[in-house]
Amino acid sequence: MPVANRIRPLGCCERFFRLYSLAFPVHFCLVAQIGGAFDAARLSAAFDQVRRRHPALRVCIVDDAETGPAFHETDNSIEVHAAPVDADIDWRGVVESELTLPFDTTPGPLMRATALWASDGASIVLTFHHAMADALSGIRVLDDLMRALAGEHLDALSPLPPLEEMLAISAANSPVPQHTAFRTNISPASERVAQASDKLAVNIAILEWDQKETARLIQCCKENGTTVHGAICAAASRHLPPSDANAIRLHCPMDLSRIASIEAGHCGVFIGAGVVEIPAARQQSLWRDAREIVDRLRAARSPAAVTAMLQWIAAEFPPTAGRQEVEEFFASQPQSAAVISNLGVLPLAVDYGPLTLKAIWGPAMLTNLPADRQTIGVNTFAGRLRMVHQSYQPIPGLLDAIRRTLLSSCA
Repeated sequence: MPVANRIRPLGCCERFFRLYSLAFPVHFCLVAQIGGAFDAARLSAAFDQVRRRHPALRVCIVDDAETGPAFHETDNSIEVHAAPVDADIDWRGVVESELTLPFDTTPGPLMRATALWASDGASIVLTFHHAMADALSGIRVLDDLMRALAGEHLDALSPLPPLEEMLAISAANSPVPQHTAFRTNISPASERVAQASDKLAVNIAILEWDQKETARLIQCCKENGTTVHGAICAAASRHLPPSDANAIRLHCPMDLSRIASIEAGHCGVFIGAGVVEIPAARQQSLWRDAREIVDRLRAARSPAAVTAMLQWIAAEFPPTAGRQEVEEFFASQPQSAAVISNLGVLPLAVDYGPLTLKAIWGPAMLTNLPADRQTIGVNTFAGRLRMVHQSYQPIPGLLDAIRRTLLSSCA
């Protein structure tokens, strides 16, 4: 088939996630539970408008052995699968299937959707290739979808350069000392790394806090000088196996859109990752652990540290890198017990014209092996904290255990 017009090479983070996806499923899902009447035609028209707004939803990825992967234009619509009205249908089954279904990055686009219709609305599962978007970008797409369903007109956005270029522009306007060296690990690599397997199944669990519990947790975090994310990480560490003999290691995605001065509404890959370690002995209070976790993530999110991280990624994964390089990289790295991705309080409305956004779940995603790594997606919307837990080998009851630990610490 003919190749569409080339737009630009993938940036280093986009390239990393592209390579990542060649070895392991790394795309992610967001789920919107919507109340109100709308049909498939209206949903399709809304997706078309969202696609016209976001340049990232009009691209595919084309690999070139000499120059590396690049974004190319695609005219393909966002594929929307439909499930019939059925009281027994659960969006979790759709997400479990989606997370193991690879993306065909050519001819694109790099997003797909499933609508689970019900008599009083629908659950919409949005699936994104991680080389095209991060989870907060997915939330912006969801907001635009709801606005389009409500009949609003969406203005088209201009395409953006890669994250590293936007950070360079932002740094030039607000110079900061560049002295932080990026550290790829803290402890020696574990021997728990396994090879990828196509036979591993996805298992998803969810937990919704009520508004009173959520408000109580937020208030306790403020009183103890920390954040909800720090508290969740500290609580999770009490129910996770050690990453090695001395510590429980956690990976935490970090939003970099602010320090890159990215205008509101855009869709792209604007994230980094922070690594925190909690001593396996657990000799101090949850709140002290939470404060130390927040301090470490704040340091990892500094402009100097982010610049060093991106420079390291660019050097580690040049444009001509392939699947073998990324598999060797993950095999050489210290393994974490969990990835915890917290989107925070989502800046979305509840009412969109005649429709109601009742709940949002996610991000739901998987990572590289070992199979017993746990992945937890968190967000707070309409006063309720919601958690999604997925793993090839899940720890039963992990979300309930985290909730009990947090609420008992707030007593």
